[in-house]
Amino acid sequence: MSYFNEPLLKQDVNALAFNNGIEAVKTAGNDTKEFIPKDNSNFELAHLLSIEKANLVETLCQFPATALWLINKYTETDVITEQEEDTLAEPAPSSILVDIKKQFYELSLNSSTNNNESINKKELSLTLQLFPFSFHDLTELINIFAYSYKYREIYCQHLTQDSQNKSRILLKRLEASNHHDPISANQWLANLIIYDEQFLLLSSSDMHKHFTNVVFYEHNWLKLRQKLATANSRLVLFIANQYKGSFLDFDDLVQEGQSGLLKAIDRYDYRLGFQFSTYAGYWIRQAISRSLSRCERVVRIPCGKIGIINKVFRTKEQFINRTGRVPTTKELTEHSDLPSNEIHAVLSMSQAAMPFEGLGEDGETTFAPIDFLEQQTFKPAFVEIAKTDLDNILEKALKILNPREARVICCHFGIEVDKEMTLHEIGLELDLTRERVRQIQVIALNKIKRNFGEQLMSFL
Repeated sequence: MSYFNEPLLKQDVNALAFNNGIEAVKTAGNDTKEFIPKDNSNFELAHLLSIEKANLVETLCQFPATALWLINKYTETDVITEQEEDTLAEPAPSSILVDIKKQFYELSLNSSTNNNESINKKELSLTLQLFPFSFHDLTELINIFAYSYKYREIYCQHLTQDSQNKSRILLKRLEASNHHDPISANQWLANLIIYDEQFLLLSSSDMHKHFTNVVFYEHNWLKLRQKLATANSRLVLFIANQYKGSFLDFDDLVQEGQSGLLKAIDRYDYRLGFQFSTYAGYWIRQAISRSLSRCERVVRIPCGKIGIINKVFRTKEQFINRTGRVPTTKELTEHSDLPSNEIHAVLSMSQAAMPFEGLGEDGETTFAPIDFLEQQTFKPAFVEIAKTDLDNILEKALKILNPREARVICCHFGIEVDKEMTLHEIGLELDLTRERVRQIQVIALNKIKRNFGEQLMSFL
């Protein structure tokens, strides 16, 4: 067990590289060592990848602009989206950000007076190296420095000073930066108005030196990252094959698994001694399961809520198997240790969704929910027909009555008048007693019943 705790954490990085059968080749015209593994083992590739990433971060931290970029990105934004949470290798420590901000402003004040500037720069660089840069942080930083490098037109001044290999890599990287969105870079260049250009990006010669090393380290870092991903591509296929048969195609499962593999590569720490395949398998399965949970529903549910839904339904199935009946909401609350309002929310959001207009696979035999809903915009035709027929029958029925009988029926039942009237109100209008009005109404109704009773019964 000491292998997991002490030896790998205490060994020297360069000594470990050579002891594992890794060669170091010195590139022409460059003092930087490029480590090439003799075989494509995951441990050796991860070790070299960490070395190149450490060199890249160390070189980026030589620029005070890196501190300003971190301050603007992480301390001025309070809302963190789900995508930003995925891009972070680990939560950004607030204490490190506070130290970076403090040392950056001290350096900006001392740069004008030239007091302890070199000491402050070194302290700021060491503090920046403690920050957990994610893959997206590094690539975005390098893109911004590439725009700044072209903005200052430094490459033309130092073209002949570099070796052919470094010039080729640098030129290729500058061309690749043209394909990225320049909006963030243009916003970043606006900071040059507030701060001194020489302070943020160093002098022209220093920026060329450090930026060339940044591009070279990035090239080696991305190359090793691609090698490690290629060496474990069969692991992605093996795990994706276990999810085969779901509603996602196999190619989509492999693509999601590759994204999980890249996350594992960015987060893997070879010094802990664990196998990379064991660590990567967790991230690959998580990426595939999250993609399945995102796509299995028409209305997307957050991954955290899906875990709660699975817990509630697992508790429900266990209760049914034990008691043989469906549990109530109160019983689910007691057995799942969740509040009742959350139980109601889970049951409401876990309902299956169906298309409103149907799929239309079976042609005329398929009925969609819209076919069974009443249309409130237009009145049905049979209602209009029935109303017209009823009006015609009532008109004929009133014609067989004398004027006083017709007046009593129309006033009492609200036919062709503003409102219905009581027998007493009708008697006051016709100067009759209430009992006499009732007798006239009975006589009129009997006449209508004898002549149109069967026709009127069909409308009931």
